[in-house]
Amino acid sequence: MSEDRKNTHLVVVGSSAGGIEALSTLVSTLPEGLDAPVVIAQHLHPERESRLPEILGRRSSLPVRTVVDHDHLEPGVVYVIPSNRHVNVTPSEIDLQANTKGRPKPSVDMLMSSAAGVFGEGLIAVVLTGTGSDGAEGARAVRQAGGTVIIQDPETAEFGGMPGSLAPNTVDIVADLQRVGPIVGELLGGVLVEEEGAEEASLQRFLEGLKERHGVDFTSYKAPTMLRRLKRRMVATDTATIEDYALYLDDRPEELPQLVNTLLIKVTQFFRNPELFAHLREEVLPGLIEEARKGDRQLRIWSAGCATGEEAYTLAIMLSELLGSEAALADVRIFATDIDREAVDFARRGVYPAGALSGISEEQRERYFVEGDGHYEVKKPVRGMIVFGEHDLARRSPFPRIDLVVSRNVLIYFTVELQRRALELFAFSLRNGGYLVLGKAETASTMPEFFASEQRQHKVYRREGERLPLPGTSLVPTPLARQPRVAPGGGATGAQSPGRRSRTTDEEGLVNRLPVGVVIVDRRYDILDLNAAARALLSIRGVAVGEDLLHAVQGIPYAEVRSAIDSAFRDGVSTTGEFSVEEATGEPRYLKLACHPQRGGDRKGLAETVAIVVNDVTDIGKERRELQEELEGSKAERSRLEAQNGRLIESNRRLEEANGELTALNDEMQASYEDALLAAEEAQAATEEVETLNEEMQATNEELETLNEELQATIEELNTTNDDLQARTAELQELARVREEERRSSEGSRRRLEAILSGMSDAVLAVGPDEKVLFSNQIFTETFGDGEPGDPHGSHKLGRSMPLTESGGEMPAEEAPQARAVRGESFETRFAVKGEEGSLRLFEVRGRPIDGEDVGGGVIVIREAGRRSGDGS
Repeated sequence: MSEDRKNTHLVVVGSSAGGIEALSTLVSTLPEGLDAPVVIAQHLHPERESRLPEILGRRSSLPVRTVVDHDHLEPGVVYVIPSNRHVNVTPSEIDLQANTKGRPKPSVDMLMSSAAGVFGEGLIAVVLTGTGSDGAEGARAVRQAGGTVIIQDPETAEFGGMPGSLAPNTVDIVADLQRVGPIVGELLGGVLVEEEGAEEASLQRFLEGLKERHGVDFTSYKAPTMLRRLKRRMVATDTATIEDYALYLDDRPEELPQLVNTLLIKVTQFFRNPELFAHLREEVLPGLIEEARKGDRQLRIWSAGCATGEEAYTLAIMLSELLGSEAALADVRIFATDIDREAVDFARRGVYPAGALSGISEEQRERYFVEGDGHYEVKKPVRGMIVFGEHDLARRSPFPRIDLVVSRNVLIYFTVELQRRALELFAFSLRNGGYLVLGKAETASTMPEFFASEQRQHKVYRREGERLPLPGTSLVPTPLARQPRVAPGGGATGAQSPGRRSRTTDEEGLVNRLPVGVVIVDRRYDILDLNAAARALLSIRGVAVGEDLLHAVQGIPYAEVRSAIDSAFRDGVSTTGEFSVEEATGEPRYLKLACHPQRGGDRKGLAETVAIVVNDVTDIGKERRELQEELEGSKAERSRLEAQNGRLIESNRRLEEANGELTALNDEMQASYEDALLAAEEAQAATEEVETLNEEMQATNEELETLNEELQATIEELNTTNDDLQARTAELQELARVREEERRSSEGSRRRLEAILSGMSDAVLAVGPDEKVLFSNQIFTETFGDGEPGDPHGSHKLGRSMPLTESGGEMPAEEAPQARAVRGESFETRFAVKGEEGSLRLFEVRGRPIDGEDVGGGVIVIREAGRRSGDGS
């Protein structure tokens, strides 16, 4: 294509986990000849080569390419961004970007944000399955630029986290995966419309009908813009024409918030319009806090039309900063309401992308938010100040005793009548001296008697004047009084049925004067109409019309009333029930409710509404209660008498049993008396026997005394013997002590002798007269040995050695040194002992007798005198 050609439309698609299969399904359902390029950002591993273009190419009827730097965008071509790059979109090409830290690759937020700045309302952004919140911030940019945002239904997506992270007011269409491709084709095929022609005329009729039936006014907006945005809802609801969509809207009231969200660009952020919030922080809130503190009451703020909650959380953050350390204990309540249930549910979660926090300072972000996976969650102390709820300013009752109402850019698309009703609600809600804050294009000048301008630039008003009563029934028609639909030719689609026509003033007066209560409810239990008697009987306060009957009534059993209404709807026949309600005086009041199903004009099909007729049957109920009480009293008296008669019969039976027991007991006592007499006689005999035994024991005692005297004499003899034994024992102990001392002395002498002998260099041997060795020293043992027991020559051997003459000849046994010592001789001599290798060792020996009583033998001392060879040299 030519490089000068500029695209006016672009489709961008983002996905993550489960995205490959979802993208395959999407490209297979895109129509051929698509009049816009399609750019896909799928989170993939940055270090792995992606085969996604090949996979999608096998399923797509459109050509699929991988994006290269400065790639030109061509209509009807699918472009896949590489797994390791981000992109920036221009009107005719895609520029690949260097790595951006902290973002998944490729970034869906970057793709959508850059494309939104270029294509504006010509951009269609699609978010498919995935985890995390990539795309939530980009969707806000697309929404602010007027583009279309489509998400895969999180309930049916394989991973619903990524599409579910988008704020509801940034989403135009929620669809199943199979429908996304055809929806994109329909949007691209029908975006361009003629400013003049039949479709514009149909649009004007639709907007006029929207204004009349629903109280919202978009007639002053540019027709081409309204047509393009209305087309999104027509595609989402699968309606072919504006007239078909009008019928769809009438049958499904829940579609209205979606339509308003699409027709208006309502993307909020924290501290949006910072000058206004600075004024509130410095001039308004400090005074309100001080007044609440002095009055010891709750500080109450109402954020009406809170959308996804940023405004309410902004107010809570400012109050936390102003209260400081007292914030945790302060009694503060912020009511944050919106007609869009999905937006309220999103606000309750308190989780936002980083882009929504652009007006938050870094300090506030750290103090009041917890950072998560690409998003920020409001901390619990701030969240605890706020009560979120679904609320319709056109139908529901206001909140009382409010100090500050903030309702910006809500009244701007209301009709004049609905604007006045909303201002009346605010006037009723605000206490005298409270504040009202409106949007820059809104004003409260239509009610100067209740609102005085406090700050013109920021549209801040002060509540003054008398108290306003609760505003009346909603100006928005209810289903019972719905206006006829406008047909293309300008006439009504059909005449109203008698059951649906509006009541005249006379009829309304008649109904209100009826003595019975009448309430009309639809299948959602919402009150469509009621008369004064019903209000009084059911204690219904406030506007009530449009509210849930089951929650509006006071004191009537919830489950029973609901069951009666459900039976009327389900079975198509009237049901009745009677209930009691406790009045303020404590007395019961009885009400009879008859539920009559009401069908359409043809009287066929299921009932559309139920008429509940309420009768006060308190008198009848009281009479019935009195009769019931009398009957209960009679039954109680009869029961009492029957019980008393039974007790008497039982008492008589017990008396007879007791009489029989007494007779038997008397017989037993007589027998016991006779047994006692017999026992007394036996006891007397036993006493006599005891006396006899006592005499015998006395004699025995005298014998024992005699034996005791004999034993005493024996003991004295034993004591004398014991004294003798103790004296002998002392003598023996003394003798043993002396012997022990002698033994110790002898042992000491022996050890000294051994020490002396061990220290001598000569061999020493002592023998007794019985030839036994008395002792020897170490030198003797080393030189001659210890001898061998049983040796026949042991009497004349020296240890193991046989003594020889100096010449080596055999020495006579009686001349041996040991034999002479045994005889106790004194001698000196020489002898030889055969050594190793046949040599002779010569020794000198001296012998002396051992003197002493009972001691014999002798001691010999041997000293080596030299060596001699065996040949005598």
